[in-house]
Amino acid sequence: MKLRDLMMTLLLGAALIGSGSAIARDHGDRCGSCGTVVDIQQVSHKDKHLGAGTAIGAVAGGVLGNTIGKGNGRTAATIGGAVAGGAIGHQVEKRNRDRDYAWRFIVDLDSGRRVTVVQRDNPDIRDGDRVRVRNGRIFHY
Repeated sequence: MKLRDLMMTLLLGAALIGSGSAIARDHGDRCGSCGTVVDIQQVSHKDKHLGAGTAIGAVAGGVLGNTIGKGNGRTAATIGGAVAGGAIGHQVEKRNRDRDYAWRFIVDLDSGRRVTVVQRDNPDIRDGDRVRVRNGRIFHY
């Protein structure tokens, strides 16, 4: 009976040691910034910084207005031309601004958190891909 108890103890110990190393290996493969892409969207962003068109239009309108009239009428025409030119320049710039496109990746991290990363390029990443998130960017894992 003692031999049987000893064998059972050895087998149980071996099983525990083996399962412990399997758990350690599984945990070692995970990282806090790694995860799976669950959604990808292309998003557009329109630049809201306006100013150059307004300024150029105001200057052009002011110069044009200054060529009209004499005395107080010239001053009023200059001011009116600057205001009208600024408004026209603003509208032209607003319609002709380029749109910026970017990619929004939603990633379920191995840690259980969900993060969203927005970046200009898409390094050929698709839904379901394993990725690493580092410094606000996404990379293949």
